[in-house]
Amino acid sequence: MPNPVLVRLHEDRDRQFQFIDETLSRVDADGRDLVDAELANLTAAREAVARLDAQIGPLEQFEALRDDHSSAVAPYRQGPAIERATSAVRGAVAQYGSPGAFLADYIAARGLMTDGRGSRLAADPQAQARVQYALQNQITDDTPGLLPHTISGNVVNLIDATRPFVTSVGGARPMSGIPGKTFGRPKITQHTLAGEQTAEKTELPSRKMIIGEVTFTKKTKGGAVDVSRQDIDWSSPAAWDILIRDLADSYAIDTENEAADAFVTGAASHAPNQGTAVAGATLEDWSTSLYQAAGLVYASSKRLPDRLWISTDQWSAVGPLFDTACCNGGSVGSSSLTSFSGNMFNVDRVVVPSFPAGTVILGWSGAYEVYEEVIGLLTAVEPSLLGVEVAYGGYIAFGFVAAEGVAPITPPVGGVTASRSAERSSRKES
Repeated sequence: MPNPVLVRLHEDRDRQFQFIDETLSRVDADGRDLVDAELANLTAAREAVARLDAQIGPLEQFEALRDDHSSAVAPYRQGPAIERATSAVRGAVAQYGSPGAFLADYIAARGLMTDGRGSRLAADPQAQARVQYALQNQITDDTPGLLPHTISGNVVNLIDATRPFVTSVGGARPMSGIPGKTFGRPKITQHTLAGEQTAEKTELPSRKMIIGEVTFTKKTKGGAVDVSRQDIDWSSPAAWDILIRDLADSYAIDTENEAADAFVTGAASHAPNQGTAVAGATLEDWSTSLYQAAGLVYASSKRLPDRLWISTDQWSAVGPLFDTACCNGGSVGSSSLTSFSGNMFNVDRVVVPSFPAGTVILGWSGAYEVYEEVIGLLTAVEPSLLGVEVAYGGYIAFGFVAAEGVAPITPPVGGVTASRSAERSSRKES
């Protein structure tokens, strides 16, 4: 008879590997890198496997010891008597008049009966044969009411846990080990000076360097649920694995959205004089505005832009324009219905689903930073309720370190149209 604890531990271990495989398959199918929440999930799964292995090892050693013992005593415990008893019942199914009769045979077969003086009796070979035969004939057709309803395939998940904005600014930087509710990010606010020596033996230009700081404030984010033990044990697929994934995904989306919203607000408030507007709904108008914004970014930050962040409505507007435009035989950009990634004039274009409509921001990816410490999964057992409290969370901080490194762009009213040159070419061909 298999060890039930060992069976359960192996099943738990198998579920951890299934969870790891599903996570990696999803990342591979999306053609992207692992996000921080997924890395934390894989770390938690690996730690769970290590904890299970620490329990499985000793139990497997015990079972091996039990098997060696059973093999050693088999000749003395069974012998000819068990063979004769087995032959006697092999041709017919053992019939029991009541559950009590089967239980009595089972106890006798295990050697748990006692005589009138309290001494343990040896296992009854005939009872062993009858019980063994009866157990071998128990099949699933005999217990249809005990079989679970089968659920085929994976649970449909409509949540997108990727974090395009956080990834676009270099990903979340580690925050573990940084004490306090706030911390400072050093920033040079005044540089040294270089210039001409006006005459021989005169002093060179001099100016001290001043290093200030940008303050980041930590926020605690996460979610929690109270799960019944029955929901964990009776669900198929297991509610436990699905719940953990969903908590992690919800955390990833919430932190992504808040960091992105703060970026849009900060870009509008910190750089009021750096914005440009697209004069008209043509490719040439967009090109002019983008180059104007790039000049403003460099003039203020001495950095060239390397990202163009846009909202989904602007992605759907400029995508067809850039896919179909012909600009003197050169490529002005690329877009795709199957991906939010692309480029406009060789600048990486990042579509951020949580951006408000009409958002277009050109800038340097190092102008904004995100810091994060993922706590991961926390659980607390509620014995009296047969429940488990589950929480998933972390700490996050974000903000501008160089607001002058971005330039908001106001798109034209009514979206975009084909370029003038493309329109002229189209009319000429027709």
